[in-house]
Amino acid sequence: MKTSLKLVLVLLGFGLTSNAQNAKEAVQNTKQIVEGKKMLERDIKELGVFKAQLELLNRSFETKNSDEVNQLKANIVADMVREVEQSGEKAKKARREIAQSSAEVRSDRREIRRNREDSERGRYDRDDDRRDMARDRVNKRDDKRDRRDDVRDFEQQIARADRQAEILKTLKSYNFTFDNSEDALAKKQLVLDFAGSMQQDIEATKRELAEDNRERNEDRRERRDDRNERNENDIKKKRRGW
Repeated sequence: MKTSLKLVLVLLGFGLTSNAQNAKEAVQNTKQIVEGKKMLERDIKELGVFKAQLELLNRSFETKNSDEVNQLKANIVADMVREVEQSGEKAKKARREIAQSSAEVRSDRREIRRNREDSERGRYDRDDDRRDMARDRVNKRDDKRDRRDDVRDFEQQIARADRQAEILKTLKSYNFTFDNSEDALAKKQLVLDFAGSMQQDIEATKRELAEDNRERNEDRRERRDDRNERNENDIKKKRRGW
C-alpha cells in the first residue's frame, strides 16, 4: 500500500509539473508571436523611411551638394543609432528563446525518463507505454530542432548587430566631401549595406514567426498527448493503487 501511495504521489506530482510547463510554454509561444508581429510591422515601416532618405541622399550625390548630403547623413545616422539599439534588444530576445527551448528539451528528457521507468514497472498496458515513449521521442526531436533554429537565429542576429554597429561607428564621425569621390562612394555604399541588414532583419523576423507558429502547433499536440496519457486506463489504475 505504501508503494502504491508513493506511485500515486509521483504520478500526481509529475502531472502538475507537466501541466505547469505546458502552460508556461503556451504563454511564451503566444507572447513571442504577438511581439514578432509588432516587430515586423515596425521594421517594415522603418525600412521604408530609411530607403526614402537614402533616395534623397542619392539625389544629393548627383548634384555633389556636400552640405545637403551631410545633413541627410546626420538624419540617417540617427536612424542607425535606433536600429543598433533595437538589434541589441533582438539579440537579447533570441538568447531568451534559446533558454526557453533548452528548458523544453530538458522537460522532454524528464518525461522520457519517467515513461521508461513507468514502462519497466507497468502491469497494465505496455502498448500504451510504448506509444507514450514514441510520442515523447518525437516531441524531443522537434524541440531539439527548435533549439538549433534558435541558436542559428541568435548567431545571425549577433552578426547583423555587429555589422550595423561597425557601419554606424564609421559614418558617425565621417563628413562627405567630393574631393575624393571614391571614398565618398565607398561610404555611401555603407548606407546601402545598412539598409540591406535591415531587410535581412525583416526576413529573419518572418522566418522566426513561421518557426514560432510551428512550435505553437507542436506544443498543442504535446499538451493533447499529455492529456491523453493522463487519461489512459493504465494511469487511472495506478492512481487507484491497484
